[in-house]
This record gives sequence, structure tokens and C-alpha cells, in this order.
Amino acid sequence: MAKGLVYITISSFMVALMAMLVPDNWIGCLMLGLSGLIFHLIQQIFAREKIKPYLHSIVIVFYVAFDVFICWLTGQLNLPYTLIPFLVIQYLLQYTLNNLYVYHDLFIDECGQLNGKDLEAHLFHNNLSAIDFGAKAKVAQYLLAILPLAMLITIFVMLKTGHKISLFALILIMLFYTGIFFNFFMIGLFRNDVFFGFLGFRNYISNKRKLLRSVFVILGAACIFGAVLSSNKAFIKITFGLMPAATSVERPQEIGQYEPMDLYNPAADFENLFPESKRIIPEWFWDLLFGIIKWAAISALCIGLIIFLLKPFFSAHWKEFWKEGRLFKFLRSVFSDIREFLRSIFTRTLPEQPYASVQSQKFGEGIKDFLKKAGRSKEKNAEIDRLTKHFMRLIDWGEANKIKYLTNLAPAEYTSLIEKEYKIPEAKKAGLLFEKALYDKNILSGEEEKAFIEAVKTIIQLRPENQES
Repeated sequence: MAKGLVYITISSFMVALMAMLVPDNWIGCLMLGLSGLIFHLIQQIFAREKIKPYLHSIVIVFYVAFDVFICWLTGQLNLPYTLIPFLVIQYLLQYTLNNLYVYHDLFIDECGQLNGKDLEAHLFHNNLSAIDFGAKAKVAQYLLAILPLAMLITIFVMLKTGHKISLFALILIMLFYTGIFFNFFMIGLFRNDVFFGFLGFRNYISNKRKLLRSVFVILGAACIFGAVLSSNKAFIKITFGLMPAATSVERPQEIGQYEPMDLYNPAADFENLFPESKRIIPEWFWDLLFGIIKWAAISALCIGLIIFLLKPFFSAHWKEFWKEGRLFKFLRSVFSDIREFLRSIFTRTLPEQPYASVQSQKFGEGIKDFLKKAGRSKEKNAEIDRLTKHFMRLIDWGEANKIKYLTNLAPAEYTSLIEKEYKIPEAKKAGLLFEKALYDKNILSGEEEKAFIEAVKTIIQLRPENQES
């Protein structure tokens, strides 16, 4: 849900500007708010599908044309002149800020399952994801510094010119600055992810709820401090003097007599030199010929533009996208994330505990020693390495939920403790499949490996309070 900050920040910025610069334009404000939500969903889909950047320009062209059509249907014929530049700027701002969160997700997907020396060594040799995130974070910081300044200048100009700011605009302005505050907070967390990742640490924050409460305390203190400084009896007052109006003496102007000018008309001279009766080819033929050439060129340009805009959406990638129903899967995941976010807000849970990666690290080292002595094939070693990383996550989860791991326990014995304590049938399946992969010389089938990974994911995504029966 961190990416929702992008929608809140940019949409509140654009709608507040619209409310101040074009008062009483409720339809424009509504269309900007809904457009921001649509832009957010489109950009998340494009990020998941790894779509080329130029397709964003095609989408904005189609969307602007769609909004112009809506304005025409509703009779708002003057609205597009204001709405079009706002929509283009809004899309570009959301796209720029959204890249920060997209590249952080890529970093987490690549490095989130590693820790200790493995994580440190991986980032030493494969740090492109961290470098890309650092570049996007720098651009996002510049943007987050420019936008509040632009808003402040707009507010200052509006007040100095005698315009009043509506309550609706004030609420959006407060929402915008709150979004800016939390975006900087998230950038700080993400930069720490990268910094501690290079040191081999992950999940370095033991209680995120407590940290978030401290952020609200800082935000409240900043609001109180700002209210004191901006009151009529502020300790620090900033006044701006008015510039004196320039005076000028008007002098009467003398108006002379109007004299018409003779304008040169080459068409009339041509008509006199070559009258229609003496022309070999009539004039209507040339008009028809040049008309055909002009409209053929215009039609070719229009057809080429339409092909350029529509061709990418008929590629093999998009055919598979619609055939596999990825759009509906994405929307279901979005609603699931929103439901989980609301549940975490309104449900009292135990403080988060850090992963105890020491025991899982010992387990991973033990598996490596076993593979060295067993002398398995490269394919078998690669399979065990993949499954071990998932089983280490299972140990981390168990250690954080009072299921202690001991080195003398076999994988199936440890998962049986989880099954006994929390009544999770997937735990037994995960332990048996891991032991089969460990002791059998043959490689697991694709279905068995997938079943093992899904069983581990099912376990670590559950919370202890939801597992008791």
C-alpha cells in the first residue's frame, strides 16, 4: 500500500491547483481525481508486465482523447483547454514518483530472501538493482522538493492577489503536504534497506508500528509549530511591502487623415496575363490535383499515427495478457492488499518480531556441508540450494512464532512441531518434500517443487492468532 502514497500525493496536488486556479470547476476536479486512480492502476500493470516506456505516451494520448469525448458528451466544451495540460502533467508526475517504489520492489524481490554473508556477497557482485533504486530515489527526492515549493508559490500568489482559497482546496493542500512527509519517510526506510543490505542485514526494524507512531508524533509537532508561526500573533512575522503604482501623464494623440493603401495582388496580374480562355489546362484540374495530393498526405499521416498507437496493443504479449486474465488477477490482488491494509489498521495485533536468522543460517550451512560430502550432481545441488532458501524462511517464521529450531531435528521433525502447534497441514507436506529432495538422488518434479514452495508461502503468510483452533 506504500504506492498509494503516489496517488494521494500527486492527485491532491493537481486537484488543489485546479481548485485554486479554476474555482467552482467541480467536474474538472472530479475528473482529475478519478484520472489519478486510473493512472495509478495503469502504471502498476505496466510495471508488472515490464512494458516499454514509450507506451506510456500512447496511453496518455488515448486517455486525453477519451476525456475530451466525455467533455463533449456533458457539454463542457471549454473544460478540455484546462484539463488536458493538467492530465499530462499529472501522469508524468505519477510515473516519475512511482518509479521509486517499482525499483524498490525489484530490489526486494531480488535480495529479500537473502541475509548474512549471502546477501552481502550477492550485492557485492550483483548490485544493479540497488544502483537503479538509488538513481530513482534521487529523482524522486528532487521532485518531492520542487512540488511543495510550487504549491507554496501558488498559495502566496493567490493570497497576494486577493483571491480566497476554499475549504476544499485547503483540505487537499494539507493532504498533499502530509503525503510529501510520508514519502520522505518511506524514502528513508528504503535507503536503509539498501544500506543494511550491503552489510548483510534484513528486517532490521523490529517494531514497525512503534516507528510509525513516532512518525505521527513528529508530524503532529510540525503541524503545531507551523500553526503557531502562521497565526496572527506569530513570533516571527514576515511582511511584504506593496510597490508604488507608476504614474504617467496622458498626452493627446493627433490623428491624421486616413489614406487607403494600394495592395499588390499577384492573382489579379496572373488573371490579366493568362485569361482562362487562353489556358491549355483548366484551373479546376489543378485544384482537383492539389486537393487529392493534400488529402492523400493527411490520410497517410492519420493512418500511420493510428497504426503506431494501436499496433502495440495487438502484440503477442498483450494477447497472452488478456487470454490469461492477468488484469482480473491484478485487480483481485489490489483489493486483497487493500483489505489486508484495513485489517492491519483496525485489528489489534502483537508487535512485530524480527526474524531470528541465526538458526536458519546454521541450517543453511549444515545443508552445504551435507552436499559437499554427498557429491551430488550440479542439477541436484542447484535444486537443494533453491529449496533450502525457502526452508530457511520457514525456520525464520517458526523462530519468530516460538517454534525453536534445533540442529538435531530433521526437516520433517521440525515441520511436525509447527503442524502440532498451529494445526497447519501444509507444514507436514513441506517437511516430507524437502527430505525427499535431500535424500533422493532424483530431482523433484515441477509439480512437487511448486507444491513445496506454495506450502512454505502458505505457512509464513499466516499469523499465529489466525492459526489457533
